[in-house]
Amino acid sequence: MKNILFLLFLTLPLFAFTQNATKWQQKNSDKISNYVINKMNLNKKDAAFFSKVQLAQIVENANNIKESGASSAEEKKAIYSVGYSNIKAKLNKRFGNKLAQEILKVANEARKQ
Repeated sequence: MKNILFLLFLTLPLFAFTQNATKWQQKNSDKISNYVINKMNLNKKDAAFFSKVQLAQIVENANNIKESGASSAEEKKAIYSVGYSNIKAKLNKRFGNKLAQEILKVANEARKQ
């Protein structure tokens, strides 16, 4: 199972970036990104980076769910967990651990609204 997830983790970003986001995915990403950008006062470059990473992760999660046929909450939770780790790693690399954690916390607030 871990090997399958690892392979998906490595290969799916190649496909996720070639996939177009649905209207719902774009709207959801915009909502989260705008909330984070405003609350964290991100500059234009950082805002563009976060928006791009956020949308890519939403699309990738949806593709992983679709490809794996995940239907139960547990299966989806495993995919979202991998996705969270992925976006966390990207944000850590760009912003450092502390700021990345704050951004992810604010992004979770945005999802709950």
